[in-house]
Amino acid sequence: MTAIDKITPGMKDRKASPLHAALKSVVVATDGSDSAIAAFQAASLIASHCTASVHVLSVLEPLPVMFTAADGMVLLPPDFYQAREDEQRAIVRNQTVLFDPAQTWTMNLRVGHPAESIVAFAHEQKADLIIVGANKHTVVGRLFGEETAMEIARLSDVPLLVASPAMKRLPRRVVVAMDLETDGLQCAPQAIQLLADTRSISCAHVKPRAEFLGVDWASYDSGYELAMRERFKALEKDFDSVQMRPDLIVLHGDPPRELTDYAAYCKAELLVVGVKRRRGRARALGGRIASRVIRRADCSVLVVPRFTVPSNEIARAGASTSVIQDSPQWSAELNKFTQRNAGRVANLEVDDPELGALVEATHYPFVGADYDHKDGRLTIALGNTHPVNNHLTRTIEHPQAVSVLRIDGRDEALSITHGGGQTLLTF
Repeated sequence: MTAIDKITPGMKDRKASPLHAALKSVVVATDGSDSAIAAFQAASLIASHCTASVHVLSVLEPLPVMFTAADGMVLLPPDFYQAREDEQRAIVRNQTVLFDPAQTWTMNLRVGHPAESIVAFAHEQKADLIIVGANKHTVVGRLFGEETAMEIARLSDVPLLVASPAMKRLPRRVVVAMDLETDGLQCAPQAIQLLADTRSISCAHVKPRAEFLGVDWASYDSGYELAMRERFKALEKDFDSVQMRPDLIVLHGDPPRELTDYAAYCKAELLVVGVKRRRGRARALGGRIASRVIRRADCSVLVVPRFTVPSNEIARAGASTSVIQDSPQWSAELNKFTQRNAGRVANLEVDDPELGALVEATHYPFVGADYDHKDGRLTIALGNTHPVNNHLTRTIEHPQAVSVLRIDGRDEALSITHGGGQTLLTF
C-alpha cells in the first residue's frame, strides 16, 4: 500500500440518525453451501436492529430433460426434478432455522438463471438489500460465485452486500471507494445507513501515480486536485443528509489493490464500491474494479448501483453538445479537449453495428486525442497507473464526426462516429 494522505474537513456536530429506519425488506440468496452462512449471519444482525422482513431465496439452475450416457440418450424420470427441489428446500430450511428459530423469514425456491432470478425476486419483494455470502479471500459456493455476485450488481438497482464470515456485528469502520464520476454513489449514503452502525466513514480515492508513460502528470495536479475536492464536497453533502461525517483519504496506484490494502490497514469492516449498470453486451464487461475488489477484500463489500442522469435532468443541468463534422477543425478541437482533460480518469466504449456495445477500458487516465489529416486517422490514448507499461491506444479510421458533451461548463464525454457505430470516451 502506498503513502496515505488524510484530508479531514471541519468537524461538525451531528445528531445520531435513526438507524435502519428505511430498511423494510431484505433478500438472502443461498445455494445451500457453507459459504451462504455469512449471508444469513448478516441478515440476522440487520434484522435484529430493525423491523425488516427477510426473504430467503435459493435458485436451482435448470437441467436438460435428457443427458448423454454410454448407451445413448437417457430421459430423466419425472420425479427427479421434484426430488431435487425437495432436497434443496430441506438444505435451505436447515440453514435458515439456525438464524430464524421463530420462523418469521420466508423461504423460496426458483429454477432459472441465478442472477436474473435473484434480481427479479428482489423486485417482487421490493427489497432494499440483497445479501450473498463470501469467505475470507473470495466469493465461493457452487452457485453464488464471484461472477454471479457481479452479475447481480450489474442487473440490479438494489444494493448488494457480499458478506464476510468475519461480520459479527453491524459495521462501524466503513471505507467508501470514491472516484471522480458524478453519476456514481448517489444511493451510497442511504445504503450505508441501512446496515452500518457509525456516524463517520472514510472516502478513499486512488490517484494516478506522478509519472508514467512519459507523461508529466504533475502539470495536471492542480486540475485533478480541484476535481477530486469538488467530488468529495458533493459526497460530503450527501452524507451530511444522513448525519454521517466523511474523511477524504488519498491513495496512489492501482485502485482495487490500494482500496483493499487500505481497508485491511485500517481494519475496515465494510468496503463500499459503485458499479455502473449497463445494457446489452456492455453490461457483461462492466464492473471490473468492483469485481477485483470483491475478490481481494477480506471484509464485507457493499456494491451500490450507479445511475446515469436522465435526459430531462441533463437538459436542466446546462448541458450542451458540440458536433463537428468539418475534419479540418478536428485537430485543433481535439488538442483543446486534451488540454482540458488530460489526466482525468475515463472509460472507453465502442458501439459496433455487428458486435454491439463493447467496453475497451475502464478507469484509465486520459492521455490525449489527435487527428492525423494525412492518413485520416483519429487516435485516443489512455494510460493505466499500474503497471507502468499498461496502456491503450484506440485508432479510428475515417471518422465522420466529433462530438463533445459538456455539462455546466465541464467536458463529460467525447463521441466519435464512424462506419455506422461510435467510439465513446466518458469521464
